[in-house]
Amino acid sequence: MFPTISGASMQYLDDLNRTQEQLNQTQAQVTSGKRVEQASDAPADIPEILQLQSNLAQDQQVQTNLGSAGTEVSAADTALQSVISLISQAQSLAAEGASSNVSAATRADLATSVTGLQAELVTLSQTQVNGRYIFSGDQDTQPAYQLDPTQPEGVQQLLTAPATRTITDASGTAIAVALTASQIFDPQSAGAPASGNTFAAVNDLLTALQNNDQAGIATAANELQSANDYVNQQLTFYGAAENRISDATTLAQKFQTQMTSDLGALQDTDIPTAAAALSQEQLQMQAATSAEASILQMKSIFYYLA
Repeated sequence: MFPTISGASMQYLDDLNRTQEQLNQTQAQVTSGKRVEQASDAPADIPEILQLQSNLAQDQQVQTNLGSAGTEVSAADTALQSVISLISQAQSLAAEGASSNVSAATRADLATSVTGLQAELVTLSQTQVNGRYIFSGDQDTQPAYQLDPTQPEGVQQLLTAPATRTITDASGTAIAVALTASQIFDPQSAGAPASGNTFAAVNDLLTALQNNDQAGIATAANELQSANDYVNQQLTFYGAAENRISDATTLAQKFQTQMTSDLGALQDTDIPTAAAALSQEQLQMQAATSAEASILQMKSIFYYLA
């Protein structure tokens, strides 16, 4: 009676299959760099992985939105700096025109220069970023003002939409990022131009120069000073918005770094550990293969002896 080896053979074959499967899995992890590529790789970790992936996507969208808002706010800041420069030029023209030594012809020439400044101011009120009129509030597909010499302020208001759009940072806090052209250039009080109204001040200067009105020029000069002070106040809004967007972007980037690290800890392969495991599994595979060869040899001997 020859001893049976079927039980041993089955055990070795099972060991060989398990070792081969583990070896294939470890090899795949080392090659891809991912410990978890499908739910069956680590079922317990999947809910946390999915949540982190969702949070990362939201954070990246926040950063995209902040970047777009930052571009708009920067453009608005630049535009207002230009407005202040134009007001300063108008003040210089007013100072020259207010002199008692200036002739009517000279004031007419100064008026021509003011007309150019007025047109530039309206153009600045129509500043666009990516096709959007950033001073048109919630109706940003069209400009808020256009030149119109027949109007008391020298401009025609085309819309009165408020600016309600905000940008949300990574913590969910809303950041106001826009003012309207009417807030910046055309503040009103009881239906009349309020102190600081740039459009009115420049048009009053233009009218006074055209009429050779020395007293009117002096009055317009005072209005221009108020306009300069007022626009500088509006500029602080955009400076604050730029700072908040910068801080929010830095915070979102920190969140991204942390979440990416957390996701990697769950999902990525620990290469040194996996490499050591792979080496060990390869040795086990060699041992199992050698054992299987011995079993087959024994079966062959038993067969012939039988």
